[in-house]
Amino acid sequence: MSLHPPRRSPDDERRLMVLYVIRSFPALTGMQLQQFFFDYNEMNYFDMMFALNDLCANGQALREKAGDNFVYTITPAGEEALSLFGSRLPQSLCRFVEEKGAAFREKMLEDEHYPRQIRKTEDGDYVVSLGIVEKDQPVMQFTVSVPSCRMAQDMVNAWPRRAGKFYSNAVFMLAEEEK
Repeated sequence: MSLHPPRRSPDDERRLMVLYVIRSFPALTGMQLQQFFFDYNEMNYFDMMFALNDLCANGQALREKAGDNFVYTITPAGEEALSLFGSRLPQSLCRFVEEKGAAFREKMLEDEHYPRQIRKTEDGDYVVSLGIVEKDQPVMQFTVSVPSCRMAQDMVNAWPRRAGKFYSNAVFMLAEEEK
């Protein structure tokens, strides 16, 4: 029995794949790109970063600071490379981007508008941080300690659906005059 390693895309194909995704989803962070390729199961983090750094070094992608992150956009040279060599892209990637694009964009917007994070403390509790951001400005930040990972995960999962009601209830309760 022989062991066959998983197929790895050639370097040029990986660069084209990264360009295609950057063009399809403008202003992606490195983490968002990584998440996309993780979902697609086509490229690991190191291959993606090597391709991304090559693209930036060759002027085909631009890396710009945006808040605490760096965002990547395609340049005219990157557009030209895609127009010349885009036919070499796997059709499965193109279909995947088209099919999953809307849901991926929606998740990106949700993550941007409703930031949430779980951190485990030394005591074994979980600290859940939840926020609301509008027009790049934090509107509300809420942090709470909970006893279980399951409870923390449930709060994080529910936050995008319930953040608006939580915010309006908090504002109402705090603005209400006591009798």
